[in-house]
Parts: sequence; C-alpha cells; structure tokens
Amino acid sequence: MITVHVPNNMAVKMAKLYMKQPREIPFVTKWRAFNTTGGIHGHKQYHIIYTERGKLEEAGFELGKYFQPFINEIDGFCWQMESLTGVTETFKLIGMNW
Repeated sequence: MITVHVPNNMAVKMAKLYMKQPREIPFVTKWRAFNTTGGIHGHKQYHIIYTERGKLEEAGFELGKYFQPFINEIDGFCWQMESLTGVTETFKLIGMNW
C-alpha cells in the first residue's frame, strides 16, 4: 500500500503528471487508487497494489521509479510504502486457519 500526501495547490499538477505515467508497471498485477481529503494538509491518496508472488522487492523498485517525477516536480509531495499481508496469510504465521 502506498499513501500519498499532496498540498491543495498541487492537486491539478499531480493529476497532470498521473496522466503522463504508464498504465502498466512490471511485477504489478492489480492497482486500485482512492482519493480523500487530507484536512489542512491537502489531499491524500491510498494506492492498494498487488504484486506478483515473490516479486515484492522488484515491484517496489518499479514503483519508486514511477513516483520519482512526483517527488521531483511537486513541492510538498510525500509518500509512504507499506507491505500488507492478508488475514489468511497472517493467521498461518501463528498456526491457525482463517
């Protein structure tokens, strides 16, 4: 999951950058993006991204390249990447079935 924060005055510029970005990213199998308000800090986005099994590191590198123009061109752009694990897989870690 990637969380993005961008100041209010940069939303249109960010949208224009998204339009220039490729639609397919190596090692990414599914990508859903959600927009919400970020309060006084601007806009916030959540990107739920599914990767090929066993290719998390490779997909993370490709996503870093994808977001590099935003980091370079949008003042106040901030992003955070986190790995999510499904409940079924998490239960397996403790020897239980979900």
